[in-house]
Amino acid sequence: MNKEQSTDFPKPKKQFRFEKRDGIFLIVGVLLAFTLRFLLVDNVVVHHHANFALYVNGVRDEFISPTFYEEIAACSESHSDPKTRVHMHNNEFDTVHVHTEGATWGHFFANLSYTLGDNVLVTDNGVFTDSADGKKLHFILNGQEVSTIANKLIGDEDKLLVNYGSEDKTGLLANYSTISDTAHEHNAKPDPASCSGGAQESIKDRFERTLGTLPKVEKH
Repeated sequence: MNKEQSTDFPKPKKQFRFEKRDGIFLIVGVLLAFTLRFLLVDNVVVHHHANFALYVNGVRDEFISPTFYEEIAACSESHSDPKTRVHMHNNEFDTVHVHTEGATWGHFFANLSYTLGDNVLVTDNGVFTDSADGKKLHFILNGQEVSTIANKLIGDEDKLLVNYGSEDKTGLLANYSTISDTAHEHNAKPDPASCSGGAQESIKDRFERTLGTLPKVEKH
């Protein structure tokens, strides 16, 4: 007697199909996640100060020209102009006002129309190259000599000496000692007008911070 042959075959596994509606759900999910991150990311209001001194061949640059200083009336709450982000005020030639995240010493000197590199300094008085005629370019930050400074963030109450010349260690320390300590005093009081530091972060900067695409700079 022949047994009846089975007609049951293994059922094919159900294959995943990416429907159009799945793509819509994915896009909506990404947008919701980004919006939530955008709303929750901390609003950054930057307002701090630092002190510095620049010596060339034993002479301190006192930045006499008014072009080195940001006019109070020209300050912008959006800080769209690079010069409003990090600058000097009121003919105080040793105090740096920082109003934006990511401001570096290189940015500050560029706003003065100077160039500051690891081996070269360019000022109104000329181009000064490290090791030329036996003279050296030194950077002393918060009491410690460093080999590079342009890409370092300007920290709260930093003290920086930029020195070009033939000074030995004793001479460098003497020049460094002339830097004032007014940054702390400035931190304790608001700057005038729209440079008060109370400006809200721009939508562009907030968007970039949400994406994590703000430029990376060297911290110290």
